Amino acid sequence: MEKILYSELLVVCIMVLLIVWENDIKRSRGPVLLGQRILHVLIWINISAMILDFIQVVYNGTNFGISHMVEQISIFGYYVLHSLVAYVFLLYVDCELYPDKQRFRKNFPYYSIPALAMIVMCVCSQWTEWFFIVDENNYYKRGPYFYIPTIISLGYVIYIFYLMFRFKARTMLDTNMQKDLFRRLIIFPIVPCIGSILQLLLPGTAWTFPGTTLAILINYITIQNGYMARDHLTGLYNRGQLESFMNYELKNIKQGYYFFLILLDLDKFKSINDTYGHVVGDDALIHAAKLLRGSCKRKADYVARLGGDEFVIIGQCENKEVVDQIVVRMHEVADEFNKTGKKQYKIQFSAGYVIYDGSSETTLDKLISEADKKMYEIKKAKKSKEK
Repeated sequence: MEKILYSELLVVCIMVLLIVWENDIKRSRGPVLLGQRILHVLIWINISAMILDFIQVVYNGTNFGISHMVEQISIFGYYVLHSLVAYVFLLYVDCELYPDKQRFRKNFPYYSIPALAMIVMCVCSQWTEWFFIVDENNYYKRGPYFYIPTIISLGYVIYIFYLMFRFKARTMLDTNMQKDLFRRLIIFPIVPCIGSILQLLLPGTAWTFPGTTLAILINYITIQNGYMARDHLTGLYNRGQLESFMNYELKNIKQGYYFFLILLDLDKFKSINDTYGHVVGDDALIHAAKLLRGSCKRKADYVARLGGDEFVIIGQCENKEVVDQIVVRMHEVADEFNKTGKKQYKIQFSAGYVIYDGSSETTLDKLISEADKKMYEIKKAKKSKEK
C-alpha cells in the first residue's frame, strides 16, 4: 500500500512539472533566456530523478531476472540526479540575480566543484557502499555516509541565501522589480531545503521531491503573475496594475498628504522611430523607463507605462515641491544620459502633473486627462521656443 501511495505521489509531481515545462515553452517568444534554460534543466533533473525513484520503489525487494541490476542502476542514477538539484538551484538563482553571462561563466567552474565531487562519490558508492547498499535480497538501504550529499546540498542552499542577502545589501531593493525578484527567489530554496531535512530525519517518508516540485510551481506562478502585472518591454507596471494601485492609494491617503499623478511622454519619439527604426525606438523606451525609475528616490513612488511613449508616476506627497523635485530629477537624469553620447537618440520628457486632496471622487482617466492638458501646454511652449 505504501509503495502505491508513494508511486502515486511521484506521478502527480511529475505531471505538475511537465505542465509547468510545457506552459513555459509555449510562453517563450524568441530565444530562450539562460535563466529559463537552467529552470528547464532543473525541471528535467527532478522528473528524471523521480522516474528512477519510481523504478527503485517498484523493483525494491524483487528477485527475478535483471531486477538486481535495475535496482542498482536506478538508485545510482537517483543519487546522482538528487545531488545535482541544489547545484542547479544555485545556478538559477545566480543567473536571475545577476544576468551577466561573463560573470556566470567565471563562477560556473567554482559552483561545479562540489557537484562533481558528489557525482564521483556516487560512482564510487557502487563498490564502497558509502551512500547506498542493495543487499542480497534486492532491498535498498542507506550507506554509512548517506548524509554527505544532503550536507553538500545544504551548503549550496546556504550560499544561495548569501547571494540573496548580498544582492539585497547592494541594491537596497530600491525598485519594485528588485523587491519582487528578492521575494520570489528567497522562497525558491526554502521549501526543498525543509523537504530534504525532513526526509533525512524521517527515513521512509517522501518530502524532497514534493518540496522541489512545490518550489518550482510557486516560482513559475510568481513569474506568470509578474508578466501579467508588468509591461513586457520596459518591465514597468502596466495600466491594469496602475489602476489597482491607484485605487488603493486613493482610499489610503495619509493624514496631511496629497495624492499626485505625473503624466509624461518622450519628446520627438516618432522622429526616433522614423529615423532609426522601431528596434531603436524600443531601446529608447527601455532606457526612458530606467531613467524614470532612477528619478524616483522614494520607494513609495510608483512608475508605470501607460502605453506607447506615455508613462505615469503616482504617489503621495506632503506638498507641491516634492512633485517638482521629481520632475526636476527626471530632466536631470535625462540630460546626464544624453551627455554620454552612447546612443544616437536623445531622451527628453514633457510632463504635466495633478495633485489631488481627496475631497471629491475621481478616477484614473479624470486625473490623466487633467495632467494631459498641462503636459500639452508644456509641449506647446517648447515648440514655440524652438521656432
